[in-house]
Amino acid sequence: MFVFAVEEAHADVLLRAMHTVAVADGEVTAKERSLLDAAARAVGRTAAALTPIEPAELAAAGLSPEEAERVVQSMLLMAIMDGAGSPAEATVVEAAAQALAVHEPRVHNLRQLAEGHVGLMRWDLTRRGYAKDELIRTFREEGVRGVLHTFGPLLGVGSDARTAQRWIALGELPEGTLGHAYFSFIVGNGLSFPGEDDGIGERGAWHDMLHVVGGYPIDPVGEAEVVAFMAGFRKEDPFFWLFTVALQFQVGLVISPFAPGVPDQIDPARFLRHHLRGARVRKDLSADWNFRADLARPLAEVRAELGVVPIEQVLV
Repeated sequence: MFVFAVEEAHADVLLRAMHTVAVADGEVTAKERSLLDAAARAVGRTAAALTPIEPAELAAAGLSPEEAERVVQSMLLMAIMDGAGSPAEATVVEAAAQALAVHEPRVHNLRQLAEGHVGLMRWDLTRRGYAKDELIRTFREEGVRGVLHTFGPLLGVGSDARTAQRWIALGELPEGTLGHAYFSFIVGNGLSFPGEDDGIGERGAWHDMLHVVGGYPIDPVGEAEVVAFMAGFRKEDPFFWLFTVALQFQVGLVISPFAPGVPDQIDPARFLRHHLRGARVRKDLSADWNFRADLARPLAEVRAELGVVPIEQVLV
């Protein structure tokens, strides 16, 4: 999914909707302008001379249900790109969602943020988010033992030396393979292997594999951009990831327990490029990629097969 993907005839509608949010609380910030300009380039338009759009005009624009959802999501992303979320912006997004009959749960989250109810917003995101779904999925597929194996190491329990050794052995693979690159990524960044104390469970190793196959560092910028990349190919609720990572690394809130909240880390144009890079990937790497089958293969070959192109080839 590319959040700005609409029919050419509706590109101006999308940009005007984003512009309406940007001007809702006064002056357009540099980050808002950057996101608007990048979105305009992505849809083959210019952000110059845009005018606000009223809810009635949005409703009459002839958007498909999918386009309507993307317009609202683009407005939400714009609303938090200045590092906050104002009541005026929340009102604009709510009116658009109502006019377009879009039931996007993050509209309510924006209102919570705008009114300072951060704890309630965080709880709402958590109960709808990936961690809850993964916990339930793990229990159904592997029972209590699987839950302990997956989540226990994060709490300092449930480590497994045999599992850890199996992952550490990837360092014996030839340089240039996916497995050796993963080993170097973990060791080079001082991280733990699955099975070690503080290590992520094997079911969660796909996230670190995204860092490896995409070439993303683990600093706040890298974490924001790898999630933007993932949101491009993820099938299940991709906008959840865009919204929450922007809260974490643009607004500066702790949403994921695995990283601190650090404000003003997102360069909107780069963020959009990495999101578009992910949209060009050929499968959902978080769910449909059997990376274990590729561990002994050359990393360059794996990237080419998956459609993970160098970021320099993604022009926006």
